[in-house]
Amino acid sequence: MKVKALQAIFQSKFDLVGIISTKRYLEAAKTMRKDVIEETYPTMVVLGLSYPKRILKHTDTHLVPSFYTFGKDYHLVLKARMESVLKDLNIEYRLGVDNHNHDERLAATLAGLGYFAKNQLIINETLGSYFFLGLIFLNIEIENEITLEVNSDCGTCRKCIDACPTGALSDMGYQMDLCMSHYNQSKRILTDIEMNANYSLFGCDICQMVCPKNSVIRTVTQPEFELSGKEMVSIVDLFTLSDKQFKEKYSDMPYLWKGKTVLMRNALLILKRLKNTRYNDLIEQSRNKYLMPWYQDTVDRVLSALKE
Repeated sequence: MKVKALQAIFQSKFDLVGIISTKRYLEAAKTMRKDVIEETYPTMVVLGLSYPKRILKHTDTHLVPSFYTFGKDYHLVLKARMESVLKDLNIEYRLGVDNHNHDERLAATLAGLGYFAKNQLIINETLGSYFFLGLIFLNIEIENEITLEVNSDCGTCRKCIDACPTGALSDMGYQMDLCMSHYNQSKRILTDIEMNANYSLFGCDICQMVCPKNSVIRTVTQPEFELSGKEMVSIVDLFTLSDKQFKEKYSDMPYLWKGKTVLMRNALLILKRLKNTRYNDLIEQSRNKYLMPWYQDTVDRVLSALKE
């Protein structure tokens, strides 16, 4: 199959398509000392699927995660679209969305889907940083690569660095352990600084929201990412539904992958931030049910603050 024809097929399902040799990707990864696994399939397809910027706010009864979680779980969406294309190609393949040992952002830059920005995201001139990435390795040889053109960079802009509330971004680079999106998905006792900085039920959007590259972009809403009503999570549901009941009610949402207790812990931090005391009884009851030290520590500290 000609590489142009292959590109056209993937363009029917994805907003961004780059096709490069696996060898070039692996060589670049080794040069950068990336810890990636070897891959024998010679061709690599790098795909981007856009999602829209939509801002919802916390209420007294519902809390909001990062807006990349709005709509159906993007892992499921990308994999379904990939497989819908691949099923008729009769080509051996391996695919992945997040859950693999390859560097999607490195692959995206090599394929020209965008450039690696100071906020650690890939920025495309048309879509900004609002797109998901997926990779496919194909067991075919290609006569030439197809890459998109990148004509931009961050320049001297440091708005994301200045806006980062935890100092995870700096002129020296990125410290993942300081990143709010990293630690509010972790299962550990948080520091006072981490607790006080957190504002989201899951993840963080600040470095994307302040980025000038995202101010004038083409907004595309895929059918799968239409709002479903499960973007805002009921506080009562969090503290009263069983793990199974909660998973069933909020099915196919990407914020579920770390489990309900992580969301409960983050909800505690938001309730403390908002000085919302109406759920104190439910919080106290949850302490006796969820026995993880990192959760019980958060309950004790939040209730102490709310009762002052």
